Amino acid sequence: MKKIIGLSLAFCAFSSVAGDAASGEIQPYPEYLSAYVKTLVTASCDQVLSDDGKNSIDRVIKSISTSATKGMTTDTESYYAVYNSIVFGAEMGDKLKNAKKQKMILATKDKIGIDSCGGVGAYALIQKDFRKMTLTGLMPLATQAGVVKPNATTSDESVYRTTAKELVKLYKANEVAADDKIGGRKVEMTGIVQDITKNIANDVVLKLESGNRFMPVSLSMADSEMAQASKLKKGQKITVTCEKMQLFIGAPSGGNCTFN
Repeated sequence: MKKIIGLSLAFCAFSSVAGDAASGEIQPYPEYLSAYVKTLVTASCDQVLSDDGKNSIDRVIKSISTSATKGMTTDTESYYAVYNSIVFGAEMGDKLKNAKKQKMILATKDKIGIDSCGGVGAYALIQKDFRKMTLTGLMPLATQAGVVKPNATTSDESVYRTTAKELVKLYKANEVAADDKIGGRKVEMTGIVQDITKNIANDVVLKLESGNRFMPVSLSMADSEMAQASKLKKGQKITVTCEKMQLFIGAPSGGNCTFN
């Protein structure tokens, strides 16, 4: 059973492209939920775009959903929220691929031109029905994930230092033990930049390689870090410190992070 919201799209030429759409209506959802949905949509779109074989949509949906929904209970709102995000990205990726073959820009019925999968990810988040369905569906997981509770620590024990990939292993082994080991401290991690994006609230979201390209470590950067974030390059090794850390859908997610 698939719960899929479709969008009516048309192909036409545009003189300018809205590669990154923005919404004036911000819903009260945790920002990392929007970032996660955009990651799923963009990744599935990218994979379809690079697949020239037949039935690329089905292959991509199967491949990414197998990884992204691992450990999730099927036939739940959270499961469908993840699955539908992947389907959305894959179908849009196919339309974008066809448009590119005709040397045209993918245009929506609301006259937004899209020429990249990053634009597809941004567009997904301004579709009110789709956004409400996916983010509301993911809220139970956000509640379950929780935020690491603060504990009293001495000044020389105020920071937990690790790497992005080691942090993933720590949480994968045992989430409860991971939270206990971190003990409410700030988390300083070193990792390789996989992507630098923005969420619907226009906050910078930094993604570090985790060993699974579809589930990177996602870090919401503090407003003061905008200038430095603009200079980052994919593949660059960096160190970041986050005020809070939690596990969200299989990957660590940090908040109020700053560059070292």
